[in-house]
Amino acid sequence: MAAVSTRTSIEVLRFPVESSRARHVLDAIVQALGGNPACRSIRTHVFRGGAQWLVLWGAGAPDRRDPIEQQLSAGGHVLACDLGYWDRDRSFRVSIDAPHPQAWVLRKDWPVTRWRAAGLAVEQAWVPAGPVLIAGIGAKARTQYGSRVAEWEAACIRAARALGREVWYRPKKDGPVPSGVKAAPPGPIEAVLRRVSLVCTWHSNVGVDAIRMGIPVVCQDGAAAAVCPSDLCADPPAPLSPSVRDRFLANLAWFQWRPKESAQLLAWLPTVLA
Repeated sequence: MAAVSTRTSIEVLRFPVESSRARHVLDAIVQALGGNPACRSIRTHVFRGGAQWLVLWGAGAPDRRDPIEQQLSAGGHVLACDLGYWDRDRSFRVSIDAPHPQAWVLRKDWPVTRWRAAGLAVEQAWVPAGPVLIAGIGAKARTQYGSRVAEWEAACIRAARALGREVWYRPKKDGPVPSGVKAAPPGPIEAVLRRVSLVCTWHSNVGVDAIRMGIPVVCQDGAAAAVCPSDLCADPPAPLSPSVRDRFLANLAWFQWRPKESAQLLAWLPTVLA
């Protein structure tokens, strides 16, 4: 793949309905591009194509699919921005050519400095005989993936019960809890995670929280898929080794930025693709 090069052309695609978070992030990226003589930015509300990079917010939304596919088919790259893995009120995550960065997280070893600056504690909260937590995903993602999500979650529930484990389900926001499944206790996600033996999620950020807290994860998509199995089998997974966990978290911190760091983000991109 070609790295970001001299006079890189970048199309920043924005949509009519834009959250305050998306607006703040994209405004910061546009400002950083304006101060970068190596970049030629194009700001659009309808996909134009032809640029080396396409930047947008919320890659999982249905109206993003065609622009992303066209950009990739033409040999370009996509920088997909969305809510962060932690510090969500102030940070945003980035992925390259996909909604989630699992294909990129472990390609290189980046310095641990960004993870240390996050100030998050690594824990050993695993309860080996505790319940299995199914962390649901939002309505937008369920529309994106269709019936596969419910089918996969049902398979995880059956496998957990075959292991003799109680199953808890934590929906995203006000989503439904499947019939016959116990709702997870209310409260902060960290408090719930300290009571469970395993997290199963299609791609929720809960998977990243669980890894940080020493809890095994099974997932189909999302950043955690870089280091976790995709299905719950007869032998449930153990927590990641400390070395794998620490490297994953250190690298993932490079896929998360604050808007004021947008110039640093643009300078970092060549090291990913090189």
